[in-house]
Amino acid sequence: MLLKWIRCAVGDRGLFDHGQQGWADLQGVPGFLGQRGGWDTTASSTAHIFGLWAEPGSYQAFMRGPHDLLAKRQVGTYTDIDVQVYETLQIIGHSPGDVAGREMLRVARCEVYQPRVSHFTDVQASVWSPGMIRAPGFQGGLFARRDANEFLVVTQWESAEAHNEYRREHFPRLHERAEPTRDIQFMIGHEIPLEAAWYVPPTT
Repeated sequence: MLLKWIRCAVGDRGLFDHGQQGWADLQGVPGFLGQRGGWDTTASSTAHIFGLWAEPGSYQAFMRGPHDLLAKRQVGTYTDIDVQVYETLQIIGHSPGDVAGREMLRVARCEVYQPRVSHFTDVQASVWSPGMIRAPGFQGGLFARRDANEFLVVTQWESAEAHNEYRREHFPRLHERAEPTRDIQFMIGHEIPLEAAWYVPPTT
């Protein structure tokens, strides 16, 4: 499964929002597994969109086919764009479900010291993922990789309050067990309240 992360610098949020809703036509494209996104809480002019694809072949067929026609609807609604595609290594609990209420995404992009990659991936499976699954308000997530040592952890929470509770009640103990400071060379995090109007259900 592929995870596509799109980041856009936006001048007019209303114009971008209207263009983003035009991606609803993704539903029906073979291999498409859903798309969602929202605005960064610490950079209000930055939009994040995450799309899932079943495998590289279906994604490449989409990029060669209908992508450009759909993308024309959003031309001029952003000033800069960055697109990265990751290979999903693990579904955490379950893949994030339908958008409802005040759900949010927590995203952590990590660059890992090369000799520590094996340890980093092992503790994701044995420490972090089970710990998050047990936390109240956790709604699923993905652990993905791009290149040799770049990783992305995307988790969905029923609210910012639920994630804050996880940070207070569960994170310190998990952090002590996982020892991430020995593994991670660089990390940046984002909190993204989901825009319900940007959600595109998977192809059925």
